[in-house]
Amino acid sequence: MKLKGKTWITGLLTALTLASVAQQQFANLPGFTTRAGKPIAACKQGYILLGRLNADRSNAILIPTWFGGKSKDLIGLASTMIDTNKYVVILADALGNGVSSSPSNTPNFPDITIHDMVQAEYELLTKTLGIRHLYTVMGFSMGGMQTFEWLASYPDFMDKALPVVGTPIQSGQDALLWETEWNIIEQAGKDTSARRKALASVSSLHAMNLFTPAYWAVKEKPGDISALIKKDGENMVNSTNPENWICQIKAMLKQDIYSSSGKSPADFKSLIKAKILVVVATQDHMVNPLTAITFAKENGTALLELTGDCGHMASTCEAEKLNAAVKNFLFESASN
Repeated sequence: MKLKGKTWITGLLTALTLASVAQQQFANLPGFTTRAGKPIAACKQGYILLGRLNADRSNAILIPTWFGGKSKDLIGLASTMIDTNKYVVILADALGNGVSSSPSNTPNFPDITIHDMVQAEYELLTKTLGIRHLYTVMGFSMGGMQTFEWLASYPDFMDKALPVVGTPIQSGQDALLWETEWNIIEQAGKDTSARRKALASVSSLHAMNLFTPAYWAVKEKPGDISALIKKDGENMVNSTNPENWICQIKAMLKQDIYSSSGKSPADFKSLIKAKILVVVATQDHMVNPLTAITFAKENGTALLELTGDCGHMASTCEAEKLNAAVKNFLFESASN
């Protein structure tokens, strides 16, 4: 995230301080079953807490992880956007990410949906943390998909919702990318080593779609790409399990808040209780922005468009614009 001057220094110091005291925690969710009725044995939900609940428990903000992300990856981002002296931030590890229950740590792990991720987070909040209402749910990419699903599954649970470069329903472009990544791993066969090598190949396809063609054409020299591919592949293999990757891809492919809620796009507005700011990247090649833009227009919600060449990574490249909008949306009214 690009910050300037004292803001950059303050943000860095805050992030480092929070990272040093933040602890990975787990909530046990006995008897957890997916929406399809499949049990997850000894289900656990990972999370990190930043800050403390106030007396009336009205200051809680939930941020679920993005695709393949871990709660620890969100600490710096949360600290630059949210004052953890005033708000408690719950960074939640989405099911399938390798921290919470996942194929890599749970035998016979079933297929899951974005709704199942949200259900596990709901049980974490209500059964473990004793939180019955959130000030805000917000998330990036797959975290944005979970934010949309919160609106469908628990519309009364939050005051505000802020999905960033997420989608309420998968588009054909999204499915083309996700199924291609999935197929690359499956074509490697059943051998664990071969599947991990295939995951390294997936990293290049993934990186290509994180940014726009214009970004890659200007920012990277052709002679540097081989080294970049090798480095990204090694990082992917060292940090990600291919079965977890496929698990979360399957969940994203099923993303459909209209099916989940039983409401048509035309009727979904009657379900909305929270104030919403939808953030899209207009040049996003990973999560097509059209469905989120359509959602915002059909439901009369606020919409912020990030328009630069960074595509899906616009929230980083246009951090100052996004941070200002987030602060205004989340906190200006709260301070008045």
